[in-house]
Amino acid sequence: MKRILRIVLLILLLILPAGCGRSAPAPEASKTPPAASGENTDKTENTVNIESSPLWTDEKSARVMIISDLHYTGGGALGTSDVSGMSFSEEITDAILQEVRDRRPDALIMTGDNTNSGGKKDAAALAEKLEKVRDAGVQIIMTTGNHDFDGMTPQEFEETYFGLLEPLDRDSASLSYTAAVKDLVFLAMDDGALHPGGTGEFSGETMDWISSMLEKYKDKKVIFLCHHSLLYGSREGRGAANMVRNEDLPDLLRRGGVRLALTGHMHYQHISEEEGLWEIISAMPFSGRHLIGFLAAGSHRAVYKAVPADLAAYAPALSEKLREAERAGEASRRRVFAEILEKEKVKRPESDRVLDLILRFFSYFEEGTMSDHAEEILSDPAYPRMIEVLWDYNYGPWMKDAAENAGHSSVSLELSW
Repeated sequence: MKRILRIVLLILLLILPAGCGRSAPAPEASKTPPAASGENTDKTENTVNIESSPLWTDEKSARVMIISDLHYTGGGALGTSDVSGMSFSEEITDAILQEVRDRRPDALIMTGDNTNSGGKKDAAALAEKLEKVRDAGVQIIMTTGNHDFDGMTPQEFEETYFGLLEPLDRDSASLSYTAAVKDLVFLAMDDGALHPGGTGEFSGETMDWISSMLEKYKDKKVIFLCHHSLLYGSREGRGAANMVRNEDLPDLLRRGGVRLALTGHMHYQHISEEEGLWEIISAMPFSGRHLIGFLAAGSHRAVYKAVPADLAAYAPALSEKLREAERAGEASRRRVFAEILEKEKVKRPESDRVLDLILRFFSYFEEGTMSDHAEEILSDPAYPRMIEVLWDYNYGPWMKDAAENAGHSSVSLELSW
């Protein structure tokens, strides 16, 4: 039964971005960051080309690749039509890690749910793969996720992975630690220490440790890492399952000079900003467009871009099988929404127009290009009907907010420190 529930949750987290029920935490509305010296230079654009950026080619810059929610499953034991890549977990994981070894960033960051089972066997297999990345000269920085404790204890997590890491400081109350990449310091947080396998929340002791680390590294650029969302859904309060529940955490980070947080858990790509603090939620690499994040940071500026993993180059034999699985996933999604439209008695040809809009919406959302296509979505004659029909299925409120508040690109960011 637990395995079935886990599979259902995985599907829901992919298709249903904000939980279950009849309402959903909405994505952050577009806000203009506070100007520095009268001018704000932070921006999100889909045109950022990370590899041609001077920051990426500058040896002084810290260059990292970022993935979250790998959900590695040895032997590809778990496969669903909705999470197409899960059937090919072994091949995709190997391809991504080979690409990391070939690109040779300074570090690979993984923000939790590193395995799907959270079991010792899968964790040991993943650690063996990551050892090859480390041996290629790429530093590993990893946080915990809720799935990582489904089949192992925090002590077993530490025994399995921490030999791969280079912690500078350790929190005595959790598996949180600091790591440095050139002049950057990363706060790699264990947000599940209070509720292993469940809600993200830090103890008072860990919050004090965060404060002490921000003071210790006040002359450095600090990036915050954890699994659960820091900003996404905050307008609905911090009771949502996707969020870190510590209400004072964002302000603590702002006071400490933190401008950027890297998180996961939601399984799709999203960038939001609140009062000068930015959050990049990394997508699940088995689904959607198989995105990997690239971040280059210098002394005054950082650039970020999420791009598809180069599976054609690193897993050429997989390409056609993966396309077939993705077509099956698209067909499954089409069936789900066609059944909803039929249940709500939406007749053809109107149902065809609404279904086409739904599928385009999800395509743009998975690409992280909703900000580019929001006007197209909102001006479509089928838009009001789509929202009306899906309102009580948890999709409508989320889709309305995502389209009407699509102020930021979700795949690229230029940030002034």
